[in-house]
Amino acid sequence: MKISFLAIGDELISGKVTEGNGKFFAREISALGMQVIYMMMAGDNPEEMVGAFEYLAGNSDAIIVTGGLGPTPDDLTTEVFAQFAGLELELHQDILAGIEARFNLRGMEMPATNRKQALLPKTAAIIPNKTGTAPGYEIALKGRRWFFFPGVPSEFQQMLKDSLLPRLMELAGQRKTVKVATLRVYGIPESGIAERLLKLKFDPELKIAYLPEFPDIHLRLSAVLPDPAKADRIVTEAVAQIRPVLAEYLVSEDDEPLESIVGKLLKARKLTLATAESCTGGLLAKKITDISGSSDYFRGGFVTYANELKVRELGVSEQLLKKKGAVCAEVAIAMAQGAKDRTGADLALSITGVAGPTGGTKDKPVGMVHMALADKDGIWSQKFLFLPISRDAVRQLSAETALEIIRRKLLGLRMPGEKKDGNKQF
Repeated sequence: MKISFLAIGDELISGKVTEGNGKFFAREISALGMQVIYMMMAGDNPEEMVGAFEYLAGNSDAIIVTGGLGPTPDDLTTEVFAQFAGLELELHQDILAGIEARFNLRGMEMPATNRKQALLPKTAAIIPNKTGTAPGYEIALKGRRWFFFPGVPSEFQQMLKDSLLPRLMELAGQRKTVKVATLRVYGIPESGIAERLLKLKFDPELKIAYLPEFPDIHLRLSAVLPDPAKADRIVTEAVAQIRPVLAEYLVSEDDEPLESIVGKLLKARKLTLATAESCTGGLLAKKITDISGSSDYFRGGFVTYANELKVRELGVSEQLLKKKGAVCAEVAIAMAQGAKDRTGADLALSITGVAGPTGGTKDKPVGMVHMALADKDGIWSQKFLFLPISRDAVRQLSAETALEIIRRKLLGLRMPGEKKDGNKQF
């Protein structure tokens, strides 16, 4: 089955918004043994949209379209496609009632413009949207299958898993079992993973995909076979082979994020955590509290961006800040100890650095970050030099590395930045 993808939106064409739905879609169906043959974008312009519809209709069996299903005047996908296909639009009262109910739950009256989201082609088969107001729909037209979804990534991704993937497998006549395992790896480059895996011999039916998801790498193992037991065995055996080879770099075997792993480790050991952040501006605390139930182990965090707050809230020496500056090991240590003392947490982690793009010096360049971890055993600290790709990248790497420090500490592994002989590597 020839499958194509079309994303619609002026914001995508202009580059103001990065198109990510196509990447996500292609990755998901590749694990099912299918692939995208065309991936296109079109603006919110009827002529551009019709041109894309015509081309894909002539070269595809199934076309997935995202975007342009919203309530605003520039959301034209449904109207333009209906004209292209020669289909009438009709108002779906049940969908309209559902949209109105969503607004009522928020104590709001539904704007009249949202009514257009319930106007769909007569022949459309509705695809439920559990998280948004715009439903998706499927249309059969001249031997082609068209699927329309909202462009909001969270909505599309949920609808993809709930409805689209099973439907595509059905249309492809794929009576096979799909077994997938996603290994989340951190602290080793893609080439380093590949080098280690070259030493292993896997079943020929196993598919391995390297999926960099900054700052992690996701290693997807899949087997698509008529025999469910064989598919399961192939993937299970591959995970067992890879586990000792990646060892300390293997964060999880079911795509579970690092903040969730850290939370489970803290909870299992009945330990609590506090944070003290400067250059990350609370990003580490945000990641930790993204996990439901984090109140069981997270005491709280300090965002001490200004030096006077480091002094007042964490007890960092004013003289130390004047002598050394905020970005140094001594300040990171004082921040971690201050957070531990003031919250009563079992562990406290601090981050202070230069995120950039300005503020760097010869001695303290952009990307230099100091971290410290205080616990009952004392204080561990380390300096990191992150490649200054961007301000956001430095902050993301800092927060993720902080979580990795906690994970390794709780598991008794060597810490990031340390060589196997225990010597620190700066």
